[in-house]
Formats: sequence, structure tokens, C-alpha cells
Amino acid sequence: MDKIKYIATLPFVCAVLLVVGCGTANRSGEITDFPRDKTLIMAGFVWSPPTSFNPLNEDPTCPMTGDCFLVYEPMFGYNMLTGEMEGILGTSYLFSKDTLIVQLNERAAWHDGSMLTSEDVVYTFGLHKKYNTNLHSDCDYFDDIKACGPHCVKFLLNTKKLNPLIMQEIIGTALIIPKKAFYPLEQRCIAEVKTEKKGKADPDDIFEKINAFKNDSMPLSSGPYSLYTYSDQKIVVKRFDSYWGNVLHGGAMPKPEYIIFPIFKSNEAGNVALSQGNVDLSVNFVPQIYNRFKKGVGTWYKDKPYFVPGTIACMLMELTKKPFSDVHFRQAVAHAVNYEQIRKLSIYGYAPPLKPGLIIPFGPEKKYYNDSDAVRYGVSYDPGKAREILKAAGYKWGDDSLLIGPDGNKLETVYATCPNGWTDWESAARILVTGLRAVGVDVHEKFVEEAIWWKDLLNGNFDITMYQTLDYESIATPWERFYKTMGSFEWAPPGEVMYIDVQRYKNPVADSLLLLLPTLKDEKSISEVYRSLNIKFMQDLPVVPLMYRPWFFYEFSKKHWSNFPTADNPYSPPQCLIVGAGIKGLWNINPLGK
Repeated sequence: MDKIKYIATLPFVCAVLLVVGCGTANRSGEITDFPRDKTLIMAGFVWSPPTSFNPLNEDPTCPMTGDCFLVYEPMFGYNMLTGEMEGILGTSYLFSKDTLIVQLNERAAWHDGSMLTSEDVVYTFGLHKKYNTNLHSDCDYFDDIKACGPHCVKFLLNTKKLNPLIMQEIIGTALIIPKKAFYPLEQRCIAEVKTEKKGKADPDDIFEKINAFKNDSMPLSSGPYSLYTYSDQKIVVKRFDSYWGNVLHGGAMPKPEYIIFPIFKSNEAGNVALSQGNVDLSVNFVPQIYNRFKKGVGTWYKDKPYFVPGTIACMLMELTKKPFSDVHFRQAVAHAVNYEQIRKLSIYGYAPPLKPGLIIPFGPEKKYYNDSDAVRYGVSYDPGKAREILKAAGYKWGDDSLLIGPDGNKLETVYATCPNGWTDWESAARILVTGLRAVGVDVHEKFVEEAIWWKDLLNGNFDITMYQTLDYESIATPWERFYKTMGSFEWAPPGEVMYIDVQRYKNPVADSLLLLLPTLKDEKSISEVYRSLNIKFMQDLPVVPLMYRPWFFYEFSKKHWSNFPTADNPYSPPQCLIVGAGIKGLWNINPLGK
């Protein structure tokens, strides 16, 4: 077909919903009437009724997000176990001094049978560079992209922002869209804006119309699944049996014919469904997951920590305020936090014991971790050491046991915030508050609505708060974690929005190391710079790491499907069968009994 329909017909959608059901559970507790030996049900990916399936939208609904490769596909997918990029639409890539050349798979095709070519890739990135899309800011890292053959593209890199790490992340997340479908839409939007604005065509006005396109009626795509139907209760994708990529799996098709994303009203509702076998795979936080093993629930590891650590939850202090601007104070309070208690109580032992620094000493990052530096520069739970540091820095204690600053003034009451209902963070906040109060800090926990917390975080309107400066893994970690924690490149005073370094740390040495590292090629130099960054981090403590958390809480039920990837059977990473290189798991799970 030449183009997709861009306006859904409501009667047709309603008719489909009547046929497939509305997504509520039946009397047996089942969520779906689809055949269970052909249907995989996944919880935790969608939490509100879908609003847009447009991959250009700033907040598209799963499965059109940049970390889900079911419908649209990127050129590569990241493997969190190996730290490598695996080919999807792409087969290889090569950096030179100021270019990145990507070879595409010559067999890649759209669902209408037409070939997916460099023209589609160039057009996709052209849209992101031209308009304020969800990937627009990433396009600063390259000046242009050109086709160098029907199955090859060349990125002309921005020599002022050379960053091969981020460029690899980009080619592993940007979903390629069909030019034949979106170009007519773009031209139609341009024409409408020119008519409305009397000949003027501002890019923001054009994209506002492109962004409004829901893409919910038979969207043309290239992935192993296509959008089948949706409602306020669930989203359903259906296998595209003639998927071009089946050839990469010996000609076999993905095992599930349908994948359903139910929209639960609460985390606990999804957890109950997992225990009942009415959800097959979940990324929800499940308290005491080990108590559900007897009900057929499984995790990556059979025993603690059950999940693969991939992110770091931290305590942030707003560093333009006293006493948080005092590095001695930060070092002291870091010694006052009972990290092992947080690990055991807040996250139920779902992570290994915390080690000092901002590098995760497991998996692909392990090669950059230096244990001797951690011993020399790191902090650990030691309230006595905390008091020693405070005393040496000129702090005293009043008759009420609360701290008096070096200037002779009593420290003001401060608050430790986190979003209301984020139970593991709430628990961690209570534990850190107890520890800080024990050494004289007048601090109280304060749980607020997520929207309020988020606004205050970005504007620097907080004393102490909980946050993950990076909540995912990619080919660019741990550099990206350091960048978003220590990079002052977008520094602004409190009251102005910041998206990285929200605690407002500033250090020219850290900035120079962050700019240098992505340009290095030899592993020895890369390791040396990571070592310098981690030492600087441990010395200055711009944030205080509290606990490791998994990128995904990867949990599955064995009631209807078997052969999920695990540490004992690691044929695919624990990326939930739909994220990055984890998607290959869809070809290897089996309906129970088959």
C-alpha cells in the first residue's frame, strides 16, 4: 500500500473491541479470552489508557516506545549481559574520525512487502533533527545523515560534540519508520499550517500536527508484531507471520501469536495476576517475590538477589544550599546511612551489597571498578566516623543533640522527599532519616505526589530527595551515569529547570574527564579515566548511592509458558522479551507441554 490511514474509524475500532473483549477478567480470573497457548500476557509496561501509538510522540504508548522492538525496530539492540550491540535492522557499524557508517540488513522489509532501505533511515533521523521529537536533543551529536547505497547510511558527526557512546545508544533506540507512510502525513501537516498561518510554516506548528497523529489504524511497520487492537483495559499486538527477521531465527516465527499488555489499576493487582498465572511476565516491583516461587513464579536467579543489578538509587542533596554545599557534611552523612538495612528491608535483598562509587561492580561495568580505590576513598555505614568528620569540620551539637554549623548557627530543619506510594523509596528514605537524625541532622521524611516531586526535583526545590540519575542501561553506561550525575554542562541556579545534574554539582575537572572519555579508543585509557572519575565522585559525593536496583524486575509465571531465559539458561538477557537484544527470547519460550 502507498500510505497508511491516519484517521481511525471509530465504528470499526468499537466493533473489533466487541469481538476481542474489553480486557477485564472472566470468572476464572483469566484476563483474556485469547487462546492461552498462543498468548503471552505482560504486566507493568502500561499504566494508563493509551493516547498515541505514534513513535515520534514525546510519550508514545508501549509498544511504540524506544525500548520496545515489537512493532517498529531500531538498527541495533543492547545486550545487558554482554554489554554489546546486536544487529536488528543493522548488521554492522564503523566509526571513523568524524563519521559513523551503518550497514543495513538487505532483507529488512515492511509488512506490505516493500523493502526497508537507507531512504527510510535517513528520513527517520531527518524528522528527529528537524522537529522537536522525543529524540530531537540527541540529534545534536551529528550534523547530517546521508544514504551511501540502498542499504548503508553515513552519519556526519558533530566534531564539537564527538561522542561515539551516545551515537551507539541512538542507533540502538531510534525506531525506524516508513517514509512512504509518514512523508505524506508530514506534507499534509505542512500544507495545513501554511493555510492556517498564511504561508508561514513554523516547525513547532508542523510537529504539533504530526504529534497529534495517533497512528492507531493499521500502522505500517517492520517488526515481528503489529498493532491488533486496544482499549482502556489492554493493548494487543498480533504476530506478523511473514516477518522478515524470521530468517535470523532459522525461519521460525515467535512462539506467541498474541501479546497482551493489560492495564491494571494497581501494582498489587498485577502481582496477584502473576501469582495466579494470569500474567506470564511482569516488570512490577513484587515484595517478597520468594514467597511466590511455590506458585510457579520465577526470576533470573533462583536465589538472592533474584535480579541483575543495573541502576543505582541515590540520596540527592541540593548542593547550592548549606550545609549540603559542604563536602565534609556530605561525607559525614554518607557514613550515617545504614546501607545494608536499606538493601534488606527496602528492596527485600533484591540486590548485592552496595560498594562505594558510581560504577556497578558487576556485569559489563565490572572491568572499570577498582576495589583498592573503593577501600581508600569510599564510605560505609559508620556513625562514629560521621561524628568525627563533622567535629573536625567545625560542627558542634546543641543541648538537644542537633547540629550547630561552623558559623555558630543551628542547622535548619530539612526534609527528605520522594514520591508518595513508591514503597521501596519511602522505606529507604525512612532509614536514611533515622541515620541522619542519629548524628544530629534535624531531618524528616516527606512523601509528596509524583508530579509535585518531579517539578521540585528539576527546579532544585528540595533539601534531600531520592532519585536515580540514570534508570536504564545502555552501551553508554557507566559514562552516561557519570554524565547525568556530575556533568555541569546545563547548570542553572535553583528555580530554573535542569534535566541532568539536578542536585547542581559543578567541577571543571569532572567536566573535562566526561568530555574526554567518549573520544578514547584504547581500553587502558578508558579504564584510567573511569578510575579518575570514580575517585572524584567518591571524594566529592555529589550524590550518595543507597542501593542497587535492577533495570527490570524480571519475573515470569510457568503456568502457561516455559523456557524463559534465566541465569541457568541465559540464551537471552533478562530484558523482558521485548527490550533490546532480549527480544530473541520470543522465539525460544514454549507453550506449556509443547
